[in-house]
Amino acid sequence: MVTSMLKSTKQKPRILFVDDSKTVRKSGLKILSNDYAVSEASNGKEAWQILQNGDSFDVIFADIQMPEMNGLQFLQKIRSMDDHRTAQLPVIMITGHSDSHAAMRAVFEMGATGFISKPFSDIDLISTAHSFLDLTRKMELLEKLKGIDRLTGLSNYNNFEEHGKKTLSISMRHKLDLSIAYLELNSFDQVKETLGRKAADKILTTVADKLRTVLRNEEVIAKIDKAKFAVLMPMTNRINAQIAVSRVQNMVNAMVFNKGDTKIHLNLVAGLTGTGLNNRGLSFDMLCMRANDALKQAINSNDAQVFNYYDDRIQEAVKEVPKEDVFSDALVHIIDGNFSKVSDKDLSSVIDQLEPFMEYAAVKGAKVQRG
Repeated sequence: MVTSMLKSTKQKPRILFVDDSKTVRKSGLKILSNDYAVSEASNGKEAWQILQNGDSFDVIFADIQMPEMNGLQFLQKIRSMDDHRTAQLPVIMITGHSDSHAAMRAVFEMGATGFISKPFSDIDLISTAHSFLDLTRKMELLEKLKGIDRLTGLSNYNNFEEHGKKTLSISMRHKLDLSIAYLELNSFDQVKETLGRKAADKILTTVADKLRTVLRNEEVIAKIDKAKFAVLMPMTNRINAQIAVSRVQNMVNAMVFNKGDTKIHLNLVAGLTGTGLNNRGLSFDMLCMRANDALKQAINSNDAQVFNYYDDRIQEAVKEVPKEDVFSDALVHIIDGNFSKVSDKDLSSVIDQLEPFMEYAAVKGAKVQRG
């Protein structure tokens, strides 16, 4: 049974206190109720239902050992939630004498924010709640002010939207191309369940680093959901956007993560859209909706990795990087003098494409020398 606090002050921070012991719950309630609006639940299943009903909290305390749904299972569900704020809430696990080191380690790896031991004192419980609440508020303020995603350091959606609206306005005014890509690690919940939250977070930061490496400096990269990214590509048409996305996919999908004998392969799918022939009345929100629709098509497809949504229609994209892109990359290495960076498998193709120019240059050079 769930009991909400008697003193309801909307300004008070909210705490969810979960423990199967009625004595422990009442103790926590008595200690915290002066400064916080506290709700209580007798097990993880009850607490999960509270969150599913849409109730929001600032800090959660949860016992490790509980019937029906224990603390580890409850924490796992929280960290897998689609709602970004709830998924990153501070969750302090309440430990008892019977909790083994292995159990505490498993909970920590699943993403526990901290621990407090029973029996706890008034000052222990109050200071723990205050510390994590204060940290959360500071991080949220910093994230909002800087427009960054806390985990990856990429832009957050607010920053992405702000840049996107300005860029679209300039693109429309000067008739410049603009493309937007939505990227998502498909079936990432399964990866997270297999590897645990900390390893999953490491994967996300690694993917974020790959995006920074492959994409241009002028492109705005944002993390907009738990395993979902958005890329704003100014002055980029459909073909070049497709090339850039294919590069990213090839790099990310080649990554392998190990847990024991299990090998985890990533699958990055994409939806693309941009300014096309029919630009009248086009808004940034509309572009984002199109990119998201195209992404859904890619996710639901059996084999396609990219879908395009240009000029009010969705089309499956070419799955391979165009051959011209290989030559463009090779040409950059050749100009820079980094000949060894041209891969052996691409060498014959690059030579074939350069051969007509070399013949022309030889003839032209001979004429210059004679002149």
